[in-house]
Amino acid sequence: MQHYRSELESLQANGSAEPKELSVLRSKAFSRFTELGFPTKKWEDWQFTDFSPFKKSHFRLPTLEDLQLALEYNILPLNDYYSIIILNGHFQENLSNVPSGVTIRTLLDVFMDDELTDFLNAEENPFVALNTSLMNSGLAIDIADDMQIDTPIYYQFITSGFEDQIMNHPRLLIRLGKNSSANFIEHYHSKNTTNYWNNCVTISELGNNSVFNHTRIQEDTCYHVSNLDYHLHKDAVLNSTIYNQGAELNRGDIRVSFHGKNATANINGLSLLKYNQHMDTRIIIDHMQPHCNSHQLFKYILDDKATGVFNGRVIVREDSQRTNSSQSNKNLLLSKNARMQSNPQLEILANDVRCTHGSSTGQLSEEALYYLRSRGIETTVAQKLMVEGFASEILEKIDDDITAEYLNNKVYTWLGNLGNG
Repeated sequence: MQHYRSELESLQANGSAEPKELSVLRSKAFSRFTELGFPTKKWEDWQFTDFSPFKKSHFRLPTLEDLQLALEYNILPLNDYYSIIILNGHFQENLSNVPSGVTIRTLLDVFMDDELTDFLNAEENPFVALNTSLMNSGLAIDIADDMQIDTPIYYQFITSGFEDQIMNHPRLLIRLGKNSSANFIEHYHSKNTTNYWNNCVTISELGNNSVFNHTRIQEDTCYHVSNLDYHLHKDAVLNSTIYNQGAELNRGDIRVSFHGKNATANINGLSLLKYNQHMDTRIIIDHMQPHCNSHQLFKYILDDKATGVFNGRVIVREDSQRTNSSQSNKNLLLSKNARMQSNPQLEILANDVRCTHGSSTGQLSEEALYYLRSRGIETTVAQKLMVEGFASEILEKIDDDITAEYLNNKVYTWLGNLGNG
């Protein structure tokens, strides 16, 4: 803990422009982090993941020198998208552009305007507490009322060029005004092989009758922790697709809270895991209002000695009548050494509801494989076709064709060297 405390002290010493309220918030959050500590396997919701690398590694926050090292990174083509670029934790305003009616501010600017940004409850999650304490990169993106943004906004968080162990604690706040709609792509990627850690928090608030299409792509190469928090108001619609590939250790927490009637949340996820990679997903859907809908479909594809965890919980509170909720977790094991833990849960306190949940884990169907082979398709090709079909159910839900094509190509490339051990 002392190492992280030193990083906080250094951050506060160099942050003379920060308002006192922000410094107080940092200190308070760090105190809570030290009380909690990193999760251990004695914690029920964290028991299948080993978080000891965060204790053993001495990560540091990036500096301006790290920004210079990242400037040569080959930024992915943006097509005609609007763009928001962050390099090694530093917002690149000169490389970013958004449409009229969308405002981007740094979180420092938000604090200077005395706005509350700590929407998340850091009491139970040490990673959120640490993010609040050490957040070194943060943006608030506000979309005005009655805005219809058809062209996607492409947010890239790029980690590259450094030679020692760095960490980032980005905070992203997205707020949609009433009657607005937007397509937002949130992408984390790197080609670095040096040990690093991104501990990310994204908070999205959907105003009355707004529509938010959110695609989150995680392609980090080392450690990645994410907390997604969605707040839906009356008649809001959320379409969220979460894609994970590449991280050695990945923990993702997702929470959806309904704050108004007749809102709908569609949450879908696809995780591709190889080698010794590990992915742990925990999702909580909190139905606090009546006449709301939530639908989840999370899929894992695991090869080699990869391991996966899915913990899903749907809460339907006492006054949340006429709730319609479904939860499904499907997992495909491509290797006899791959492992999956799945635990879907329902907590229903209302009586006029329709709620379902289910989980399945297995290998490729021998009957289907035999059928394809009997029609002259080679075994390896048949296997890949079946895996692609398994993944496509998630990717076809993405509203933007270019993003869907990008991820389909990622799946195709990933399947290029299946271990099948």
